Amino acid sequence: MVRFFLLFVLVILSAVESRAGTKNDALARSQRILTDAMKANNVRMRVAAENMANSKTADYVPKSVEMRAQRDRRTNTTSVKVRNIVRDKNKMIKVHDPSHPKADAQGMLNMPKINPLMTMMDMQRAKGDSERAMKSYQMTTDMRHRTIKLMN
Repeated sequence: MVRFFLLFVLVILSAVESRAGTKNDALARSQRILTDAMKANNVRMRVAAENMANSKTADYVPKSVEMRAQRDRRTNTTSVKVRNIVRDKNKMIKVHDPSHPKADAQGMLNMPKINPLMTMMDMQRAKGDSERAMKSYQMTTDMRHRTIKLMN
């Protein structure tokens, strides 16, 4: 009984919001926010994978992702966006390897200082965040379908 009541309230709210346009459609706003989160997490995973793949490449400068909150005044929502992908020159170390083709006159190389364990943890965290956002997006889509089904 309580479940039916909550679903009925959701249907009424969705019907009222759909008449007012997408600005007040809570499910559409949620899906936009979740889409932005999934895009940002995909960038995080890609950058972490690049860092991991190039952890033994001379002169590769490790990258990191800067995020920012973005406010949409039209819908009055806040979502996450990638501000910038930054190359961090402080994460370089000098390694002595005179046999390497990129070694300088003293036999020194600039190698990235990448901790594989921390990079893998960053990838796992981004993957988990993306999976949670996808699950929420699927639940929101399911709520939309159920609402439409109840209206018919």
